[in-house]
Parts: sequence; structure tokens; C-alpha cells
Amino acid sequence: MTTEHGPDRTHQPDDPVCLQTSQQPSALPDWMLNPPPARRTFGVRIGERVTTLPGAGVIRRRWWAWQRRQPLRERYPNTVKVIALFACFVVSLALMLAIYSLYGRA
Repeated sequence: MTTEHGPDRTHQPDDPVCLQTSQQPSALPDWMLNPPPARRTFGVRIGERVTTLPGAGVIRRRWWAWQRRQPLRERYPNTVKVIALFACFVVSLALMLAIYSLYGRA
């Protein structure tokens, strides 16, 4: 087998992984090889100003904790199903009683 290390030499685990670059210069224009830095958008500027407010770090960490929480329906799926069954029964009973009372007035 032939590798970049020479003929009939296989890649050893302790050999560094290197990208092979060509010896020819690139044909890309300079603005593509060395692009200007990205513009700071209006949202980025607002975000930078908001993070400097006192208490912003605490609010951000609480928001991240809220986003990482596990909902009750995932922690207790059977309990949520039983509660949902009773809630559906109560709602359907209330609708039936409302319809019965509307027809009873006529």
C-alpha cells in the first residue's frame, strides 16, 4: 500500500494526521483567501449591550436551566395519562351539561 509516508508504509497510530496541500498557489482572489471580518448586526449589538446589564448572567443561566428541564409528561408518563383522562372526562361532562341546559331552556 502507498501512503504519503512513502511506498509500502502503512499509517501508524502515532503518526500525525496531515492535510496534503498542493505546491501550486491558489487561484482564488485575495478577498476569498482572507475575507473581511463579519459585520456586527443590529441583533448582535443589542445582545452585547443586554449581557452587560446587571443580573443578565443569572437570568441567562436560569433560562438555560429551564430549557434543559425534563417535562412532567416525560418524567411521569402514566400519571400524566391518568390525569389527562380525568380532565377529558370533566371537560366532556361540562360540555354535555351546557348543551343540556341550553336545550332545557327552550
